[in-house]
Amino acid sequence: MLNAVRSNETQSSLRVARNSEQERILLSVFRLLENAGVEYCVPHGYDDFSSPMKSDVDCIISANVSDRALEALLLRNSEAIGAELVLRRNAYFVLASRDENGTHSFIALDFSRNYDVCDLPLYSGRELLQTRRSGNVRVPASDIEFGAYLARCVAKRSLNEDRTRRLSDLYQRSPLDCAQQVSRFWSGTSAKLLVAGAESGDWTAVYDNLSNIAAELRRKAIGRHPARFLANKILAIARRVKRLLNPDGLSVAFLGPDGAGKSSVIATLPSSLDFVFPRVSELGFAPGLLSFMRRGSRSTSEPHGLQPRSPLISLARVAYWISYYILSWPALRFALARSTLVLYDRHFVDILVDQRRYRYGGPLWLLRLAWRCIPKPDLIILLDAPAEVLQARKQEVPMEVSARQRQAYLTLIHTLPNGRVVDSSQSSEDVINDIVEIILRRTRPGYHASTR
Repeated sequence: MLNAVRSNETQSSLRVARNSEQERILLSVFRLLENAGVEYCVPHGYDDFSSPMKSDVDCIISANVSDRALEALLLRNSEAIGAELVLRRNAYFVLASRDENGTHSFIALDFSRNYDVCDLPLYSGRELLQTRRSGNVRVPASDIEFGAYLARCVAKRSLNEDRTRRLSDLYQRSPLDCAQQVSRFWSGTSAKLLVAGAESGDWTAVYDNLSNIAAELRRKAIGRHPARFLANKILAIARRVKRLLNPDGLSVAFLGPDGAGKSSVIATLPSSLDFVFPRVSELGFAPGLLSFMRRGSRSTSEPHGLQPRSPLISLARVAYWISYYILSWPALRFALARSTLVLYDRHFVDILVDQRRYRYGGPLWLLRLAWRCIPKPDLIILLDAPAEVLQARKQEVPMEVSARQRQAYLTLIHTLPNGRVVDSSQSSEDVINDIVEIILRRTRPGYHASTR
């Protein structure tokens, strides 16, 4: 019981330390922008910086600063910030620091020149920057913040108790000015409902009429700035095409003998990279061609105990595997274009070492030929551990088989240009930290240029 209490206290201390580190990085970036003469403004959410940051921080900057110039500024001053730029996706920037234990802390900033939401032109960047107040964090005047935040929540239809409480607090600071911001996008019944909700703190009527209120916002916003709305739409399409041609997601296949910890890593890893990859997909080896026709499930608790299939059936299965990976490539491409982290518990490359698991009874050269034909993962990570450690975790095969498989995996991974080895006999935290670092090397700006 005492150990459990100490463990909880340790976890709590780690969370506090990471929250503090996130805030430190963010304030360092803001100081850098000020010192570099870059006007910026955080339109909302600045009161939560001391809490765990679960999403990106929206930041308005002056229109004369390009994304490329911003990237160069952050790269050049990584030591002063105390964090590295590990990702730039258009105007979305992710920075990370690493403590003495190897644990990463992330912040994400989404820079914009105008305050546009869902492509709707709501406020110009100049409006927010002209009214910004001084302090550790530059923020807009209360009425501008109220109007921008209200329009954002309505446009996304994301009003909830916390957000309406914040809106009512802002309204009370300057009721007349905030009411004027309401009239910017709404009139008649919609405006009355919004003002009444902000004044009283009871937003029930607004929730009940949110569809109509959102529709009026859309009409007014487009009507005020039709050219900017059209430009936003064209830019959004161009970015989708660019991502499709050059996806910024990542596919990672994990290899290793039974007991290496692949399942645990795949279950834990996504939460460590949620700022870098907004979506996660988990895949495995090609499914059996006739598996959907089976009634019930066949036990796979001892896959190495089943007899290999005949050479003829094995040949047919190789043809199916090649077809499966090639035909599923477009779906994988679309997933990667949506910035998805695709994790393979097992991939085709696994069979080059462990044919018995897949009951393959054909020649090895045929598997090697198939491997040449199918699309490859971006990264292949071998979770390596001594045979004794593998046996202590999982005794699916004899010790000598574990030792032989381990050596075969090591031999294979060193022949793969995108292969990496992680010592999985470490603590689970150290394993995840090492894998995160390997992945961040791929996402850092300049990686593709440096590998040409």
